[in-house]
Amino acid sequence: MLEHIELGYFGNIWVRQNSLQNIGEAHAGHKHKFDHVTLLVKGSVQVEVEGYEPKTFTAPTFMVIKKDKNHRITALESDVLYYCVFALRDVNGEVIEDIYSSDNNPLAESAEAVADDYWDKIKNI
Repeated sequence: MLEHIELGYFGNIWVRQNSLQNIGEAHAGHKHKFDHVTLLVKGSVQVEVEGYEPKTFTAPTFMVIKKDKNHRITALESDVLYYCVFALRDVNGEVIEDIYSSDNNPLAESAEAVADDYWDKIKNI
């Protein structure tokens, strides 16, 4: 089962947590409006980027994904964890500061702001 947990944004940084539980499981191919970095925290993956040969990455590392390039991430082992990280931008592509609207959502999907009581709800780990 592919699991996505949207963490939303803080300041001008938007983060999306992604988890692949099984070998061969993949985050379906898609592309973004802006360049972004993907932080591979746990496991190893094959990354296919439109126009390039597939590459293998093993955590801990990061991958830079260029805008407008279809890309797909496939788990090469169980229990993979990675984060897509974007600078929030305006409709002209300029990085913005501590402001958010659906016009600058990097995936053109909904993401919520961090609630004022967010830290109060965090449990000790």
